[in-house]
Amino acid sequence: MKRFILTAILLLPALLACNKSSDNVGEGATSVVLSLEKVDLQVGETATITATVLPASLGMGVTWSVLDDTYAEVNDGVVTAKAEGVTYVVATSTDGRKKAACMVSVNPVVAYTITINDEMGRSVSAIYGYPGMNMKLSTYTSDGEQHEFTWSVEDPDVGSVDEDGNLTLGAAASADESFLYDAQSYLRVVSEDGLGTRIPIRSSLLNGIRVDGDYKPVGNVIPVEESSSYVIEVLYMLDEIPTMIPADDIRLELSNSIEFSVEKAEGVYTLVTSAGSDVSATLSVIPDGMTEKSVIAEFNIAKTFPVKAYLVTTSSSTLTFTWTEGHGVDDDTSKPYTITLYSDEECNDLVLTYNIPAGHTCWRGRQPRFIFTGLDAGTNYWFKVLDTNGSEPLESDVIPGATDAFTIVEPSEDPAAVGDIILAEDFSELCWMADEVSQGVGYDVGSNTKSTYQDRTVDDFNGTSGKYCSPERMVTKQETARKASGLRLGKWAQGYAERLYIGPGYVFVSTYGYGTHLITPKLNNIPEDKKAKLEVTIHAAGYQSGYEAVLAVQKSSVNFTAMNSNNKTNKDKLDLDTNKATITYTGGFTTLGEFTVTLEGVENGDRIAFGPTQTAVTSGGEAQYVKTNANMMLISDMTVKILELEDK
Repeated sequence: MKRFILTAILLLPALLACNKSSDNVGEGATSVVLSLEKVDLQVGETATITATVLPASLGMGVTWSVLDDTYAEVNDGVVTAKAEGVTYVVATSTDGRKKAACMVSVNPVVAYTITINDEMGRSVSAIYGYPGMNMKLSTYTSDGEQHEFTWSVEDPDVGSVDEDGNLTLGAAASADESFLYDAQSYLRVVSEDGLGTRIPIRSSLLNGIRVDGDYKPVGNVIPVEESSSYVIEVLYMLDEIPTMIPADDIRLELSNSIEFSVEKAEGVYTLVTSAGSDVSATLSVIPDGMTEKSVIAEFNIAKTFPVKAYLVTTSSSTLTFTWTEGHGVDDDTSKPYTITLYSDEECNDLVLTYNIPAGHTCWRGRQPRFIFTGLDAGTNYWFKVLDTNGSEPLESDVIPGATDAFTIVEPSEDPAAVGDIILAEDFSELCWMADEVSQGVGYDVGSNTKSTYQDRTVDDFNGTSGKYCSPERMVTKQETARKASGLRLGKWAQGYAERLYIGPGYVFVSTYGYGTHLITPKLNNIPEDKKAKLEVTIHAAGYQSGYEAVLAVQKSSVNFTAMNSNNKTNKDKLDLDTNKATITYTGGFTTLGEFTVTLEGVENGDRIAFGPTQTAVTSGGEAQYVKTNANMMLISDMTVKILELEDK
């Protein structure tokens, strides 16, 4: 490839110089101008190039050719990419006097795209932070397959990243307390196939600004009003504490000095806006005595502010979205919203819609967030939110989201083989509700069937704190929901106490002060003369980052109380030490993470218990669970597959 590119570049000047000579130069073409000088295509794609022969008064056309038709072909200016490589499309004036060439670079068809996600699973297009800041990143590929990735930062002074995607932003020190370190580079991730993506990263001591006393992080778009003034304070990090930079140590510069101005008086900067709308200006800070400037914010005088919506989490039956208008939580939660979910990108086929009044208590002071559940697995949906406040309703872009593919598998009596999935369960059938995973949006405890859930409005929701463990949400109370899934979920069991609660697409395992565990049905499809090594994959969340949960094998000789029973006879039966694996949560309830562990020596009829690790103290000679929020956790689904079988 490199040798061909070099040859093509060397041939281009000679190719363009081979113009037919004539004694009557003034009577022919003087030049050929193309609409494109370079075009990048994937194999099979097309592009159209137009050619103009000068002087235009000649009305002269061109003939088209390709330097090497192995890679592309051209027909009346329409270029079609044929094979990976580089070539040139040439347009020659009809009289043969003049030529022009367009470079055509043909790339292979992209097998999949790669997205960089943050700890919340949200796609990130840029990263900003202070020197020494750590951030755990992950990848998402559009093909849904597992890939090996290589992470790198182009400028190691700006940051470093390890093989697992742990990013640390670079630092720079100075004896000058007003020193403003501000550097940018790119974070790159490349798969084993050579496909990749990169996003800008910025490591800076700049922490943000205060606008009339309100803090705004670096890079924010800040709405301001026409013909108004605002006091601006620039902040930077000093031992990880935001500190104001004295006005004498810096100067501020605006990109738009017509609609905006910045004035300095008595050590204070003031932003002044003119009469106007739909105009903006970037604000740069320049340390005293230096010429290099760093953009710190953008001010926007606008009649309206767009609603920005984001996909937060997915599971086999749920999609969670959040949104903001850029003003802050208090302002965002004070607006009336219409929330809609569609099954087509054109937003014609409505799945669900809710109207939420302004300032509704269901937000409980948190950023607006909404989860749709009871959805079909492996299905594409589209979401948008409308702010109906004022005379000009504001609507977000249509945001796509896809539920995870999932197939329910029940244990059977038929012996399974290596590679078989012997159990796969999605808990969404226990309850269909509208809820935030952390109970921030509220829920409707009176609706435990999909049909009634779809008919509910926000007025039926209950956002009262503490209701996540109300008796109405206990599995033992959900008779209608249990019937909806037949006898399948009745084969699951619960440990220690009947403290299993339902949520939208998940089971709430244990609460404060209890050590309840969710226990699978008996794995009777493991061959009776074999011991199995199992791979267990779950989508789960813990109370907060750093807390642990255990998956432990329970022997077939022990019987447990069924999930739908309120019998409390299991607390002495759980074995959480003999054969176990643990997971550590990387986020709170709003982060349903995927975890995979292996368990060995599992025999026919054994079960797997999932729940908090056994933190026990002695009380009257009996082991008790320590009362801690660490016992709170969620599980959305579980899949069990046989990795190996060996003789007993």
